[in-house]
Amino acid sequence: EDVFWAQPLAFWEMPPALQETLRPSRLVVIKGDANYRRLLGDRHWDLSTPFEDVAGYFPAPLLALRTLKAELGCGMSPNLILSAKESDPKWLVSGRWGVIQFTK
Repeated sequence: EDVFWAQPLAFWEMPPALQETLRPSRLVVIKGDANYRRLLGDRHWDLSTPFEDVAGYFPAPLLALRTLKAELGCGMSPNLILSAKESDPKWLVSGRWGVIQFTK
């Protein structure tokens, strides 16, 4: 247990001791909008910025699962972004769309 998990800090602000605890993990799963936003530092990246470029700092292999409920994200192909926009103008906030992303 670590109080970091209950704090509103970006995951890149994770204490070194917690990073060392996670480092030998074969996979860490991050779930939900709030945790995904912490992973991105709650910053507005270009949606096509590779997930690895944004979350590659994480100390272990990472799987992120997120329903889109806020206008931020990354790692999305321009073609899929265009298709989603055409299908649903509020696709980034409607809660009907999501992402599954992985980085080593």
